[in-house]
Amino acid sequence: MEAGIYVDALEREAGRLVAAASGGLGRPIAACPGWVVADVLGHLGRVYRSVTDIVSNRLVDQPTTRVPKPPSGDEVVEFLTTGLADLVEVLRSTPPDVPVITWGAVGNVGFYQRRMAHETSVHRLDVQAACGAVDSFDGDLAADGVSELYEVVLPFGLSRAGKGGPTGSLHLHRTDGPGEWTLEMVDDVLQVSSAHGKATAAVRGPGSDLFAFAWNRGCSEALEVFGDPTVAQAWAELAP
Repeated sequence: MEAGIYVDALEREAGRLVAAASGGLGRPIAACPGWVVADVLGHLGRVYRSVTDIVSNRLVDQPTTRVPKPPSGDEVVEFLTTGLADLVEVLRSTPPDVPVITWGAVGNVGFYQRRMAHETSVHRLDVQAACGAVDSFDGDLAADGVSELYEVVLPFGLSRAGKGGPTGSLHLHRTDGPGEWTLEMVDDVLQVSSAHGKATAAVRGPGSDLFAFAWNRGCSEALEVFGDPTVAQAWAELAP
């Protein structure tokens, strides 16, 4: 996907998150035990500032600037929105191929353009689920978010934790556009394939619902589960 699509998604999803959070800052976040809506806003506000520092200064080494702690009460909303405005500006104005430090295999600004779109999307879902109805995601963006989870986020998390994955394989099949993913642990290394194939468990449905499932945000009625459901859930629970 082009960088502009990611930045547009970041801005759009953050706007939906803020709209949903209004009046519900104290509501609990089911997917993040111990957190309330205000904690999500504070978390994102800090992440936005950290990425803005890296990209605006084109840092290739670990940043030394300390990110401020989020304020309490209603002020956390402005903390998020001001951080968002600065981040959107710098991500729009910086080419994706500019080298910067990241925690992924791709060491350029494009990593953050993609990562911030999907990080914000996941937490928009969290906040909307806590405060009311949940909007669906664009199918193509959701499918890209599934790919990013399995190709970037999950391998990093497993490696850092020094642990393997579930016994048994998982196949996800998108029904509203292109997108297939087969996951399997081989010698404690996550293997991801985009080919169609059989697995211990399979989950089939729209990209938006697959995105939520892959990030362990529930299995909607729009999804069909085949094979061993415990294996499917074990894979979902690996999501951070």
